[in-house]
Amino acid sequence: EELDRTMEVPKPVRMHWTGCPNTCAQVQVADIGFMGCMTRDENKKVVEGVDIFIGGKVGADSHLGDLIHKGIPCKDVVPVV
Repeated sequence: EELDRTMEVPKPVRMHWTGCPNTCAQVQVADIGFMGCMTRDENKKVVEGVDIFIGGKVGADSHLGDLIHKGIPCKDVVPVV
């Protein structure tokens, strides 16, 4: 919802989010995938965060997305995306 309010995207974007270490939500095959993790914020405090994957596809041209950001605190996800 926040991304819809702050930017215009010409086509639908598939976003998957999971906290499962077995990647149950298949974050690697989403346009943008978020894998929950624990990370540290700017004060070195342990906080909830995400690893961000982009470019995954399913179907005839299927391939896994690339990990582009690791350990982003959840409060920083929207600006990063």
